[in-house]
Amino acid sequence: MSQTLEDEPPRVLDVIRQAVELDEQNDAAFATQILRDLVAEFPRVAIAHGYLGWILSRGGRHREAIECCRAAVQLAPTSERVSVLLFRVLWSAGESELAFDEMRRFVAIADSEEYARIIQELQQMGN
Repeated sequence: MSQTLEDEPPRVLDVIRQAVELDEQNDAAFATQILRDLVAEFPRVAIAHGYLGWILSRGGRHREAIECCRAAVQLAPTSERVSVLLFRVLWSAGESELAFDEMRRFVAIADSEEYARIIQELQQMGN
């Protein structure tokens, strides 16, 4: 299983970029649809599930988003990117304890610059 975006098929990266742009242009419905189609085409590509979850979360569809990101983590449990996507989706859903559980799960198996940065941001917010 690939660990970075660069390892994914070019079509996957193109669709993810397109979906992010569409979401930024307030077309979350189309972004969601093309990501659902991508997941159907590439069901074993974790990052596709993760970004679908992220877009769903941004639209307030937290339960669906969490399911998508959990599927991504199951497909690629050592991927920092999908772990952080799950963390952010859980956090946005108000599930901070579950978010920290995911953070702890990941840092127990690998170092994470991204989680170190998130912890630093949270500490700064607390000050």
